[in-house]
Amino acid sequence: MAHRGGVLCESARWQGLPIFVKTLVVDDAETRDRFRHECRVLMGLNHPGIVPLLAVTSSQMIFPFVEGGTLRDRLETGPLNPDESTAVALGLLDSVGYLHSQGVTHHDLKPENILLSGGQLSREAVRVIDFGMSHARSLPQDIHSGTRMGTPHFMAPEQFYGVRGDPRSDLYSVGALLFDCLAGYPPFEDALGWLAGIHSDRAPWPGPDVLHPIMAAALSRDLAERPASVLELQGALEAARQQLGLPPTLWTHALDRRRGSTTCH
Repeated sequence: MAHRGGVLCESARWQGLPIFVKTLVVDDAETRDRFRHECRVLMGLNHPGIVPLLAVTSSQMIFPFVEGGTLRDRLETGPLNPDESTAVALGLLDSVGYLHSQGVTHHDLKPENILLSGGQLSREAVRVIDFGMSHARSLPQDIHSGTRMGTPHFMAPEQFYGVRGDPRSDLYSVGALLFDCLAGYPPFEDALGWLAGIHSDRAPWPGPDVLHPIMAAALSRDLAERPASVLELQGALEAARQQLGLPPTLWTHALDRRRGSTTCH
């Protein structure tokens, strides 16, 4: 059980299934709007790499419980090898690519928001959660417009200045996550100084040389120098895996969703 930003998060059982429940426990307008925003975004999504809503009320969101813990839990035990790191990055990009095709930018991709189903470090085990900071083109209003929303070690510099809805911001986060997986720590120790343009002091590139230019492009301060799309970044990672003699990653999700009543008020 955990309490974060006015929302109580706990595990339970519902209709015989293990579930994860987010309950709104405060009544301030900002927290309530963010809760409803996440609900509305999730109701428009349907992808096996995104933990789905099973049911929702005005004060609760119910999700299936994913056994295996977060990527952060795993990184607490040490960095990943190149095979594991690139497989996780590719699995994350599978979900991010779907989000972008639906007009959604996540804006808070970080190890705490990535679940590893069964604790596996594979492409198909990756599950994305927490859409409270997301931007969705389909919604009539962006409740976070102009705000500096994100987690400094993983957010893109333009997010720090309030720019939202650019899919390349998520690609920056994937680059930071890949760095963190390989090194065991994020690229910029003083993340706020980097975001504000005060310095460019980055830790040495981790992992094999072939991955360095991929991370460098994704982590570029200049949006135009980043990969233009998820497919471009995926292609670079898959080519790097081939150069490293790693086997192709397989993505064999079976889409199995059970939904209850879903209404956002």
